[in-house]
Amino acid sequence: MSKTETLHVELSEARTGLVAALAEGADTAQHRQRIADLEEQIAAVERQAREERAAASRAEAAAVEQAATVLASQTHTAVDAASAVAGLAELTGEPLPAVPEDPAIVAAAREVTRCRAILERAEMDLKPVAEQARMLSSRLAEKNAAADAIKRRRLAGDERSADAAELLTLTSDAEALQLLVGDANAKVAAADVRPAARAALSAAEQQLEHARRQAAYRAALERVRLVEGIFVATWKTMVDLGRAAGAGSPWAEYKASPEAVRAVTGAIVPGFRGQL
Repeated sequence: MSKTETLHVELSEARTGLVAALAEGADTAQHRQRIADLEEQIAAVERQAREERAAASRAEAAAVEQAATVLASQTHTAVDAASAVAGLAELTGEPLPAVPEDPAIVAAAREVTRCRAILERAEMDLKPVAEQARMLSSRLAEKNAAADAIKRRRLAGDERSADAAELLTLTSDAEALQLLVGDANAKVAAADVRPAARAALSAAEQQLEHARRQAAYRAALERVRLVEGIFVATWKTMVDLGRAAGAGSPWAEYKASPEAVRAVTGAIVPGFRGQL
C-alpha cells in the first residue's frame, strides 16, 4: 500500500471517529485536528508526487531533445559522406562548403527520438503487468504438474489415502488460478501499446531516411554546380589563351567526352560507356 493510500485509510478512520464522537456528544477537537493533519499530509504527498512527475517529464523531454540533436548531427554527417566525391576538395583548392542544416532532418530526428522514448516507456509500463501474468501462469503450471504427478503415480499402482483430497485442492487451485491468468493476460493485452508505438517509430524512421536522401541529393547537386563553375572558368581561360596563341576557334579544340555529353544533355552519344 502506498503512502497516499495509507493516509487515506487513516483519514477515513479519523472521520469515522469524528462521527462517533458527535453521536456520543463527546469532545470532537482531537478528531478534527487529526483530520486536518491527515488532510495536510495527503496534500503535501500529492503535491510532492506532482512535482516529481513534472521533474521526470522535464528530464525526459530534455533527454529526448539531446538525443534528437545527436541523431540529427549523425544524419547530417551521413549526408555529407553520401555526397562526397574523391578529389573534389583538391580540385577547388579549399574546403568544401559544409552541408547546411536541414529542417526536415531536424524535425524527423526529433520525431524518431520521441517515438523511441514512447516505445521505451511502453515497455517499462508493461513489464510489471506482464510479470504478474507470468508469475500466475507459472503457479498454474506448478499446480497442474503436481496434479499430473499424483495421477501418474496412482496409475503406476502407488495409491495413497490423501490423494483424493490433495487432487481436489490442486484442481480447485488450478481452476481459480486459470481465471486469474485469464484476467492477467487480458490486462497485458489491454496495456500493450507497443505495436502502435513500433509502427509510429517505423514511420518516423522512414521519414528521417527520406529526409536524409533528399538532403544528400541536394548536396550532390550543389557540388555538381560547384564543379561546373570551376569547369566553365577553366574553359574560358583556355579560350582566352587560345586566342592569344593565334588559334582561330580555340573553343572548338576541346571535345567533351561522351560521358560528359551524356551527363549534361541526357542524350545517348557515340562512344558513351557505362550508364548514367
